[in-house]
Amino acid sequence: MKRCTVFKLNEVPYDEALSFQFELAERVKDKKGKETFLILLEHPPVITLGKNGNGANVLVSPETLKKKGIELKRIGRGGDATYHGPGQLVGYPILSLAYHKKSIREYVARLEETMIKTLDRFGIKAERNSRNAGAWVGDAKIGFVGVRISRGISHHGFSLNVDPDLKAFDLIHPCGLKKQKVTSLSEQKNKKISVNEVAKEYLKVFSDLFGVKTVLVRTHISYIPKVVEHA
Repeated sequence: MKRCTVFKLNEVPYDEALSFQFELAERVKDKKGKETFLILLEHPPVITLGKNGNGANVLVSPETLKKKGIELKRIGRGGDATYHGPGQLVGYPILSLAYHKKSIREYVARLEETMIKTLDRFGIKAERNSRNAGAWVGDAKIGFVGVRISRGISHHGFSLNVDPDLKAFDLIHPCGLKKQKVTSLSEQKNKKISVNEVAKEYLKVFSDLFGVKTVLVRTHISYIPKVVEHA
């Protein structure tokens, strides 16, 4: 069985996590694709726009965002505007699509499935929606997918709303969809659910759907390069 090294981090600034993705992607390239990583974390409040995203889907000015303590980043993934913040499980699989025998479409579908099956473990029925990639509960979006494939290696990934501040999504048209409802596990279950308990179940689902044995590493971002040497 293929091995996947999992870095379970706490809250990591967006730019630091992005740099770490690039480090791991180089590692995968150096190993000719025969190494797989998954980063699980939370971000401080940040709105990201995909490379072809419409800036008009951010509904307030950069100055207003700054006053609210929310960063704004234009990044290289697909998709449009989305929000990341505490209470949201963010996952970045860094892997070779060829090694895992996946087309881009199959890979995105598999990421959607990991969220749908994780939600099912909490008694929440979610599904795909032809309008937009991700996981949906009825007409409300709960999980988001935005990826970039460079030299056959995946970057970016998914985000799953566990217990974030849902009002932050009012500052954007999520994924470019106007007046889009957004929900979370905590809202659906009407009780507080932690990111850590969802991450634990997500890892089981990811291991099963990607056919990998996960090796969990808990570390502070500052020590990651040393840990990678032994991954």
